[in-house]
Amino acid sequence: MSPLSHRDRVLAVLNHETPDRPPIDLGGCPASGINLYAYKRLNDYLGLQGPVRVQAERSLLAWPDEPLLQRFDADLRLVVACTAEDARSRGTFDEAAYERAAEYTDAWGVVRRRPPRGHYYVSHSPFEKEELTLAELDAHSWPSPKPTDAAGLRREAERLRRESDCALVVHVPGRIFSLGQFMCGFENWLVQLKVNPEFCEALLDRALEIQLAMAEETLRAVGSNVDILYLADDYGIQTGPLISPALFRAIFKPRMARLIRFLRERSSAAIAFHSCGSVYALIPDFIEIGVQVLNPVQVAAADMDTARLKREFGKHLVFWGAVDTQRVLPKGTPDDVRAEVGRRVRDLSPGYIPAAVHNIQAEVPPRNIVAMFDTLKNVRPA
Repeated sequence: MSPLSHRDRVLAVLNHETPDRPPIDLGGCPASGINLYAYKRLNDYLGLQGPVRVQAERSLLAWPDEPLLQRFDADLRLVVACTAEDARSRGTFDEAAYERAAEYTDAWGVVRRRPPRGHYYVSHSPFEKEELTLAELDAHSWPSPKPTDAAGLRREAERLRRESDCALVVHVPGRIFSLGQFMCGFENWLVQLKVNPEFCEALLDRALEIQLAMAEETLRAVGSNVDILYLADDYGIQTGPLISPALFRAIFKPRMARLIRFLRERSSAAIAFHSCGSVYALIPDFIEIGVQVLNPVQVAAADMDTARLKREFGKHLVFWGAVDTQRVLPKGTPDDVRAEVGRRVRDLSPGYIPAAVHNIQAEVPPRNIVAMFDTLKNVRPA
């Protein structure tokens, strides 16, 4: 088989066809990136020069530079408003700064705090008390229904389409379940869903309207330049869904369906959906409402065996992720990593975009990262 372009390789997989080799993804979506500390060690290991730049401070993610992406022959690029040129001047990783704690309040009124060298976590939620009324929703300061930089998104999508042959991905606003967690507090949200569903549904509807407006502006900005629309929420934990399938179907599925219909009416790009954890019980619902690509396929969680997932859902879903980040990448040998990559490619192809299960974390050795990507570069169709 003749080598495909990077974009054609991804499009083949999205069509459940067998490409010349599996697509390679490092940072092509918000959950396939690399921690700043891991990235710094990887650059040193490979002898690559240049500053380490910050893509997402909240998640401590690095901005993968083009030399590294070309070293691994990565096939996807994430479209974000901050261009590579902007990031060079304003986003350099300062290790000393990350040794100190930090805190900020996001657009939804959620206070996030970062311990030294750590990730941001929710330290205060605007609706974290037990007794909540609809009047408090009216009094809350809601974010503007506009993306922060639609013009920047447009410029970057056009630049990447013009200067690369990669498949392009854009993260579309559309959190539903996890936004309730952030705004009410994780435990309180679960309680409120049972004791105060009227408040919860009103919060979700108000937040969804804002995010639909944001999504529309995002789609207008990127136009037909992108190949995948990426949605993110989290319905699973290690042992199963965070909520019962019945509760998901009653409250969250209709709103998620509305969001996907809204996107489908405005774009022909594939719909990718991210949920960590064990979501096996919800996958038929995801498929029914229009999810085409499932990420990150957390293989260490219950019921997420890749052979079973492919057998039961492979006709309808492309799988994105699945290389274990809980045990193999941080604790295994390079041979273990190569075996893990081979297993996931065998189980999930065709219709598979290999990547780490969520972002590569700080403790992952550079030799294991190289083993993962170099193995993928040399895989050929059976």
